[in-house]
Amino acid sequence: MPFSATTVTIIAERILQDRIVRTMEENGATGYTIVEGSGKGRHLTRTHERPSLVRDFDIVRIEFIMLDADRARDIAQAITSEYFAQFSGIVYLSAAEVLRPEKFET
Repeated sequence: MPFSATTVTIIAERILQDRIVRTMEENGATGYTIVEGSGKGRHLTRTHERPSLVRDFDIVRIEFIMLDADRARDIAQAITSEYFAQFSGIVYLSAAEVLRPEKFET
């Protein structure tokens, strides 16, 4: 039987990755996935297929899932407030259903 959960997705420059993960963990996220990214935004196109002299400005997608929707929103808001006033990036939440809820308990 599926259980309701919330997925938080963060798209950010790699230079912020460690700081974002630290914020997540300090606020109760117990696991996450990080994937290299590429794409096009309002100001530029980024691709991980081309050589990059400074990998810190490549983008990553960081995702975590929580059963507690309020806590997930709080973490998302903390990341948005702390990092994305000065750096480019986005955070979005989506409803999810998980089949192994014990993997997402804090």
